[in-house]
Amino acid sequence: MMVSIIVFLLALAIYLPFNAFLPITDPVEANYALTAKEMLFSGNWLSPQIYGHFWYDKPAMIYWLIAACYRLFGVGEFATRFPAALFSAASVGYICWFGKKIFGTWRIGLLAALVLATSLEYWVLARMVLTDAVLFFFGSVALASFYLGISDRGKGWYVAAYFFAGLAVLTKGPVGVILPALIVFVYILVTRRWNLLSKLFLLPGMAIFLLTAAPWYVAMYKIHGHEFIDTFLGLHNYLRATVSEHPKDNVFYYYLILFPVSMLPWTGIFLRSLFNRAAPHFSFLAVWTGVIVIFYTLMATKYPTYVFPALFPAALLAAWQMEQLQACRSRQWLWLSLPALLMLLAVAFGIRRLPGVDGFWFYLVAGSLALIISWLQFRGERALLPWAVGAMVSIVSLLLISQALLPLAATRSAKAVAQALPSSGAVVAAYGDYPASAGFYSGYIIPHLVQDESTAPHDVWSGKHTEPTETVASFAARTANNPESYILVDKGSQLSLAGFQPVGKYGKYTLYKRNFGR
Repeated sequence: MMVSIIVFLLALAIYLPFNAFLPITDPVEANYALTAKEMLFSGNWLSPQIYGHFWYDKPAMIYWLIAACYRLFGVGEFATRFPAALFSAASVGYICWFGKKIFGTWRIGLLAALVLATSLEYWVLARMVLTDAVLFFFGSVALASFYLGISDRGKGWYVAAYFFAGLAVLTKGPVGVILPALIVFVYILVTRRWNLLSKLFLLPGMAIFLLTAAPWYVAMYKIHGHEFIDTFLGLHNYLRATVSEHPKDNVFYYYLILFPVSMLPWTGIFLRSLFNRAAPHFSFLAVWTGVIVIFYTLMATKYPTYVFPALFPAALLAAWQMEQLQACRSRQWLWLSLPALLMLLAVAFGIRRLPGVDGFWFYLVAGSLALIISWLQFRGERALLPWAVGAMVSIVSLLLISQALLPLAATRSAKAVAQALPSSGAVVAAYGDYPASAGFYSGYIIPHLVQDESTAPHDVWSGKHTEPTETVASFAARTANNPESYILVDKGSQLSLAGFQPVGKYGKYTLYKRNFGR
């Protein structure tokens, strides 16, 4: 256990740096941050709300966590990003413990933690304000506990499994229990271990699950009635599963490409592990990975983060494979070194497209790391190569965050223009792409200006647009006599409105102010 705690602390030390300087970006991060902020300031910790009205995009867990961090650390970027970093590090520590538990050696546990912590998508999402890191931890613990339970390691694991499934449902909704249940069922079906159906602790387990998850849902239904059911279950769950929000992404190979990319630089080792079905626990880990990928492939709406939870079992398979390769010839380690070098090369080419990067120092560091990995591969240093690759990812990620992601995030945030507004007493609106982050940073409720009501969203996804709207003419009339009236206009939009003139440019936004000719 002490080893896992140390691994957790090391992961946290990698995921926390620079978080206090990464501005909250639009639109998704800002929606979570603003909702948690309003939850804290309103004192209503039951019903999520944004722009002064209730909304039902996600269950309350992520807002509780962020709001609690606001109370501990104050409202700001560090507090907003802390839950993602904390739960990402917790999952790294947990996979280390679980790997040791099922494989019987700390080496595989440590290798699994290394793979998970340094996979491309994992270290990116560890810093983002999303539900994914929290769901990843609860869902992974639930399934790992189920596996320990059906492996005859004690009924207490079933208690943990149903409890954490309940927490997953409080984080993301029904998928938090549907997906684990489907994985367990497919595992029983594939292995034909029908006797496990009688060992699932089902009735007591469902009682534990309902006691964990149901109170919030029941309370929300009692307070908000069918509006909560129709919006949360209808729009944000059923509709996303049946109607593609982004039709161009709704192709069968979407995750078949994305998931291998998300595992870089460990993709080759993972793919190599799929050819060795004699691996201990292969059936459960392969079913766990495959069901997640297939499940979301069948969903109409596809997001890059949906198959993120499959990284947990994939990391365990990759770790076991590396342990087996210790006895193999060095060329077998090309499954690791080649993807690592290709990843470095891809980052080196892509870095030129990002603003604010000191190319000389990045290329110097990347070149040095490439030489070290190549030398270790040539020398056949099997024991050192995985740790060198992990160190490479950690160094490159911190370098990218400090030099590239900080300025990139600034271009996707309205922080600068929001800070240019008066601290109070102003009337503010936005035209063009709506910057929810402006409301988070300024404290103003900012209406989204449209030319007329017919231009406001009216498709099946219009329920996702929760910001207040107002016509340009209405806002102009309402602020006719107010000199502290402002409009934020994004660079892709043109606004010509009598009485307003630009007073400054802040990144992608131009700030307009009411002008009375003085």
